[in-house]
Amino acid sequence: MYSYTAYGLNISSALPLPELQNSTHIEADVVIRYGEVNWLLPTPAPSWSYFHFDGEYTYLYWKVVGKFLVRSGKEVIIEPLPGVEDSIIRLPLLGAVLGMLLHQRQFLVLHGSAIAVDGNAVVFLGRSGQGKSTMAATLYGRGHKLMADDVAAVDVDSAIAPILVPGFPRIKLWPDAATAALGDDPETLKKIHPNAEKRDRPTLDNFLRTPLTLKRIYVLSVGSTLQIRLLQPTEAITQLIANSYIPMLIGKKFIQSSKASVHLHQCTSLVNNLPIYNLERPRSLDLLPDVARLVEADLAGESQAATA
Repeated sequence: MYSYTAYGLNISSALPLPELQNSTHIEADVVIRYGEVNWLLPTPAPSWSYFHFDGEYTYLYWKVVGKFLVRSGKEVIIEPLPGVEDSIIRLPLLGAVLGMLLHQRQFLVLHGSAIAVDGNAVVFLGRSGQGKSTMAATLYGRGHKLMADDVAAVDVDSAIAPILVPGFPRIKLWPDAATAALGDDPETLKKIHPNAEKRDRPTLDNFLRTPLTLKRIYVLSVGSTLQIRLLQPTEAITQLIANSYIPMLIGKKFIQSSKASVHLHQCTSLVNNLPIYNLERPRSLDLLPDVARLVEADLAGESQAATA
C-alpha cells in the first residue's frame, strides 16, 4: 500500500497516486483498495456514467473506467474494467470520487479552485469553462500559493470561521490558459488523458499545505465590464448550491435525500459568515493580469470597482 496526504487526510492506497503528496503516517484516515463492488447497474445500461446515492454509501460508474464504492468517508473500493490504465482510474478517483468522500466526512465540497492570498484562502466558483483554474493559476503565477483545484473542501463547522483545507499540488489547464497564466509551454506538460487537450500542471514549488480561514468566494461570470459585485444572501445561497460538487454530481437524487437539509444548512452558514461576490470580466486571456490585480486590491480593501 502507498501512503499519501490530501485534504488533511492520511490516505492508504493500493493504487499509486503520484498527484498526491507522500505521507509517513502509519494510521490511515482513508483506505483505497481494489475489490468487487456489489451493485447492479440499471437497465438499460447507462450510456456514459451513473451515480447511486444511498446515505453513507455512494456508487459511481463510468463506462470507460468501471465501478467505485465510497463508504462512510473512510473507504473507497475500485472495481475497474479489465485493462484500464491507472492514469485513467485516477481521473474520476481524484475528482468526483474524492469529492463524495469529503462530503461524507461533513465538508461542504465546492466545485472550484482555491488560492492563498496574504494569509487568507480565496475560492473561485463558476460553471464549466468560466475559468476557475485559470484564475487560480494566474494568481499562482503572481506568487500566491495554490490550495486546491476542481475540488475545494470547506469546514463550515469550525468554531472560529469557515476553514479551507488544502487539496494536492496539481492544477488542470487548457494549453492557451497555461501559456497566458503561467508562461508555460503546453508541450512540456503532460495531458490529463491521451484524448484530452487539458494539461496536468504540478504546483509543488508553491503549494500551501496548511488550512486557512476562507476570506472570499468569487463566482465568475462573463460580461462587458471588469467589476466585483457583492451578492445578496438569496443569490449567494443559490450560487453555492449550483456550484456544490455533490448536488451537481447526483442531481435530483441528492435534493430529495435526507442529506439535502444538511447541505442547505452548510450553505446558509457559509453565507452568514463570508462575503460572496460576483466577479465579472470580459472573456479575454489578455486581461488576466488586470483581473488578478482587481482581486488583489479587493482582498486588500483597496478596490474601487467592488459594488454592493
